[in-house]
Amino acid sequence: MTFRFSLQRILNLREQETHDSEIKVEKTKNIINELKKMIHEERDFYFLEREELNKSVQSVQMHKVSLYERSLTIRQERIMELLDNLRSYQSDLEVYQQALIQSKRNQKIIENLRDLKKKEFIEKEALKEQFILDEIGTQKFIRTQLQDRGEE
Repeated sequence: MTFRFSLQRILNLREQETHDSEIKVEKTKNIINELKKMIHEERDFYFLEREELNKSVQSVQMHKVSLYERSLTIRQERIMELLDNLRSYQSDLEVYQQALIQSKRNQKIIENLRDLKKKEFIEKEALKEQFILDEIGTQKFIRTQLQDRGEE
C-alpha cells in the first residue's frame, strides 16, 4: 500500500502561494532597484543642469536662466515623483516579504504534518508486516508440530 497524504492539495496550494510570493518579492526588488537607478540618473542630470545654470548666470546669459530654472523644476518634480514611487514600492516590499514569511510558515506546517503522517503510515505498515510474518511463523510451527506428532 502506498502513502497518500490527505492534505496534499492544500500543501500544493501552499507551495504555489510561496512561489507566487517569492516572485512578487523579486519583482518588487527589481522595480526598487530600477527606481533607485532612475533617481540617481535624474539627480545627476539635475546637478549638471544646475551647473549650466550657474555658468549662464556667471556669463550673463540671462535668456538661458529661465530655461534652466524650468528644467530644474521639472527634474525636481520628477525626482520627487520617483522618490514617492520608491517609498510606495518599499512599503509593498515589506508587505510581500511578510506574506512570504507567513506562506513559508504555512507550507512548513503542512510539510511537517505530512512527514508525521508518513512516519505513522510506515510504522503501521511495519506492524502489519510483522503481524503477517508472525502469523506465517506460527502456522509453520504448528504445521511442523503436527507433522512431528504424526511421525511418532
